[in-house]
Amino acid sequence: MITAADHQLRQLKKRQQNLQSAPTTLGASNEKAQLLSNKTHYSPTDPDARISIKPGKARKLNYNCSLAVDTAEGIISHVQADFADGRDSQTLPDITLKLQQWLVHNELHLEELLADSGYSNGSNYALLEQWKITVGPPRGWIPVFGQYKSQIEGFPYDPEEDRFTCSEGKRLPFKTFDKNAEGGWLKVYRADYQDCKHCPLKLSCVPKRRSAAAAMPTAYPDGL
Repeated sequence: MITAADHQLRQLKKRQQNLQSAPTTLGASNEKAQLLSNKTHYSPTDPDARISIKPGKARKLNYNCSLAVDTAEGIISHVQADFADGRDSQTLPDITLKLQQWLVHNELHLEELLADSGYSNGSNYALLEQWKITVGPPRGWIPVFGQYKSQIEGFPYDPEEDRFTCSEGKRLPFKTFDKNAEGGWLKVYRADYQDCKHCPLKLSCVPKRRSAAAAMPTAYPDGL
């Protein structure tokens, strides 16, 4: 039994007609590409495929394929396919675990790991540390996602005290966690209101805020 109103059926029919008349490959800049999503489309012959898109690529049904390579010998040691609507970082634990199992079966041990920033998140850093896998210099590492800056101009950072200091010598200690536009976690540092209230530089520093603040990307999200 059809319960949708007539005007809704007409809108849906028109939308499908527009999609059918669209090019077979819709780029990211194509307005009609926005009408294609995993909520509206799937492949009846391959239902595990997911609609995904990358800058400059066509929006279509894909899989996310990952390769693990022995960089010393250039040998592909693991291949894995995952749903294309997930992030690369979500696949790293499963890839690493299966790779470790295969290496142990061949009397080898994974000690270091190198991956691009797409595999960067706090859970992965913590998990690899628990597994005793090096994730920092000199060789095996995963760079922090985004434009990471350990220093902010005019606000030197003290890693031992975990705080910033403004040009007037006032401290900005760690206050809380927040999220950026991409969903990454930030550590927020903020000066006391009384320190900024009578500061001679307030009008040029933070004229519309109660106090000065700074933020730094963090490798450990909620729960860690």
